[in-house]
Amino acid sequence: MKKLYEKSHFLIAGAAIIAAGSIATYFYLRNVAAKVSNPLNSAQIVPESAIMASFIHPNQQALNKLQQFGTPETRKLISQSYAEFQQKNLAEANIDWQKDIQPWLGGVMLAFVSAESEQDVDSVNLLMLVGIKNKLELWKFANKLKGDEENQVIERKYQGVTIREVTDESGKTFNLAILGDYLAIAPLAAAVEDAIDTFQGQASLAMQEDAAESLQQSAGVENALATIFIPNYSELIKAFTDDLPENEKLSTASLGQLEKIDSVVMGIGVDDAGLRLRTVTKLNSPLSPEQTETASVEVLQRFPAETMMSINGKNISSAWSQFVVQAQGSEDLQDLLEMVRKTLKDVDLDVDREVFGWMDGEFAIGLIRSNEGILAQTGVGGGMILETSDRFAANGMLRKLNRIAVEQPGVSLKERQVGEISVTEWQMIGIGSFLGYGWLDDDSLFVALGEPLIEVMTTMPDNGLIGSESFEEVVGSLPRSNQGYFYLNVEQMMVWANRYPFVNVIMPRDVKVVLSSIRGIGVTASWSDELTNEMEMLWVLQK
Repeated sequence: MKKLYEKSHFLIAGAAIIAAGSIATYFYLRNVAAKVSNPLNSAQIVPESAIMASFIHPNQQALNKLQQFGTPETRKLISQSYAEFQQKNLAEANIDWQKDIQPWLGGVMLAFVSAESEQDVDSVNLLMLVGIKNKLELWKFANKLKGDEENQVIERKYQGVTIREVTDESGKTFNLAILGDYLAIAPLAAAVEDAIDTFQGQASLAMQEDAAESLQQSAGVENALATIFIPNYSELIKAFTDDLPENEKLSTASLGQLEKIDSVVMGIGVDDAGLRLRTVTKLNSPLSPEQTETASVEVLQRFPAETMMSINGKNISSAWSQFVVQAQGSEDLQDLLEMVRKTLKDVDLDVDREVFGWMDGEFAIGLIRSNEGILAQTGVGGGMILETSDRFAANGMLRKLNRIAVEQPGVSLKERQVGEISVTEWQMIGIGSFLGYGWLDDDSLFVALGEPLIEVMTTMPDNGLIGSESFEEVVGSLPRSNQGYFYLNVEQMMVWANRYPFVNVIMPRDVKVVLSSIRGIGVTASWSDELTNEMEMLWVLQK
């Protein structure tokens, strides 16, 4: 009985030890998994000289949320793409992604690091840091690779750390080393050596100003899938353009514009609406006030809910002036600018003064569904509203355009009154009115393509774009104080496009499947302060 009692105590103690060990192992692995899922921890191993770093988050919550979206066709396409990836890249090496790689794979950081050695051929080295959430599983995977006799492995020591140089059957070489809970991989040994130096105490990317906030917040998106951090934008541009042929290099004017940018952080995540991309750009110095003015949505109030696509903003005149400045020093842009100027000069129009010079107010342009009248064949027409402080200059351009129009065979002008608005229509024999314009008030000019839309643009719609379910679904969660919206109702656009048989011929099936899974796209940009621009893009997905 005594022996039985002692034996039971021994078993209980052993079970307790095993249980305690299991619990400790669980918490250890959970802590490691959390650590290697944090981009800031990865950045502590990336050298300070990095000019860009991107991080793929192993965010299961985000992936689960993403799986709530999509059509059956989209899910089938993703499954097929995964199977093709497995077959093309891993099957020959007898590697299964889910069994051999996924169990140990944490977050992945890809960094471009400035080359410090004069022996480096490229000015930038590529470095990948892969988080290891389970070293035992990695060890199993490594042993599986060792069994591949076609891979040549050379081992050497650097600062006490083993670097393995692996050459595969195709002759490609990569270097790797284990640094704590991370696997450093690079085509060049110098990049891995730099990572080792950083791991052992030298300055890292994480020490750079704003790096911690930028990497941790991922530009403010929920359930982050990926983050891109560019701490020194001008250095990035310089590194990737210095070695270009002279005829492909950026102009001095373009480089000057890009040098105004200090840093950029981008984040893409998934929320209840769909996929959201946010980009935060910090400048070195403030822009002129007209470049940061906000726009209202008042000009969109005349657009109906049938508007498939719209873009609104402010001060086209200023944007044109900026383009003219950027074109200086760029041969391609200068050629384009001269072509536009010459084309309009041939019809007695000064593009700088008479065309864009008076467009200094807010504007809106939209594509509107309509199957009435002249638009029955196309199914879509266009509307535009331009605000100006120089109505005299705008009327001068319109008079010249009218003169050009009536010089064309079969085209005539017709004046008529629509309510209190005087409308000028361009008519063609056998077609009728195909364009109309008029002044909605003292400073707002409307232009409509297609006679049915003349009536639409001159009256306030009962069911307008602003407040419509589709518009609010797409732009409702975007910043309200902004420089204008880009809005695209992809569902309506696909319905319209599918009326044309040639679309099914020229559009790849995979593209059509992806587009069919998107309800709408919205984009806007805003300024949180005089040095910080925030761009946000939302893909509203089908559920």
